[in-house]
Amino acid sequence: MAGHNIHGTGLVLGTIGLLLRGPSGAGKSLLALALLDDAAAGRGHAMLVADDRIDLAIDSGRLVMRTPARIAGLIELRGRGIVSRPFVPQAGLDLVVDLVDTLERMPEPGAFSTALDGITIARAPVPRVGVAGLEHQLLLVREAARAVAAAPGRVKKTA
Repeated sequence: MAGHNIHGTGLVLGTIGLLLRGPSGAGKSLLALALLDDAAAGRGHAMLVADDRIDLAIDSGRLVMRTPARIAGLIELRGRGIVSRPFVPQAGLDLVVDLVDTLERMPEPGAFSTALDGITIARAPVPRVGVAGLEHQLLLVREAARAVAAAPGRVKKTA
């Protein structure tokens, strides 16, 4: 179960573990904070795994994100600095959200999957900050999470 550390921001959105990827300044932390604040306002459930760096490993054939201890519960809010949010130390990875430079009106079907460490995983191309507004980004992430949750064969958690 050896892993490696990658650049990105990890969250759990409902039952979906997602990884936000993109270059510095693309808006990963801002989008993560908006998703966390939506949940805090009663619109679903979300928890931070880690901001900026994620430990990624394979466990029983599944990708798993883990929080590096030194940044647990910390996330950057540009213009304010480092702020604290509740976090979970580990989560499965179900969806990669890539912050991209363009807004494709009708993306090709191949745009909705990627491979990490040899494992195919759902992907959502989402325009970075400045290309699309935050509300549009939130809609794209929520829709991608819904599609992953509804995928055939996905094990659903029950209470």
